[in-house]
Amino acid sequence: MHLSTYNSPLGPLYFLFHGANLVYASFDLEDGKRFAKKNFPKGEVHPRSLKPDQTKALDAYFLGKELIWKWPLELYGTTFQKQVWVEVQKIPQGQVSTYKDIATNLDTKAFQAVGQAVGANPISIIIPCHRVLGTDWFGGYAGGLNRKRLLLELENVTLAPNFNA
Repeated sequence: MHLSTYNSPLGPLYFLFHGANLVYASFDLEDGKRFAKKNFPKGEVHPRSLKPDQTKALDAYFLGKELIWKWPLELYGTTFQKQVWVEVQKIPQGQVSTYKDIATNLDTKAFQAVGQAVGANPISIIIPCHRVLGTDWFGGYAGGLNRKRLLLELENVTLAPNFNA
């Protein structure tokens, strides 16, 4: 396991890699440590810098450009969670979707289970859970609602003035 830190304008963003595969990305280092201990109990975590191309991709994103992450992901979760995360990855930058829309795409009415799966997303920003909103509310975000709002603003998403954010 390798831990990399990217100093974003919204605070440090932590990345855990299992070999070449990204398994975790979040603003919460302690949660990352819990994730590593749960999924890799015998693995040691060593610091490593992001590859220059990865840093360049993140730099571009935080300057308002499209995030192009071309490195492999390794997802740890239930089959249902993985299905939800694949749907979340389909939301284009600059657009949002709802928990209900994702549930409909998965042919289920389990909106709350979709919300829980979105909330359990271990690879924030790369799997853009910040783009998922409630039907008439802002929804949650593990990185904090202020970060969610700032990420959406960065992506030029405009919410209706009366939207409960």
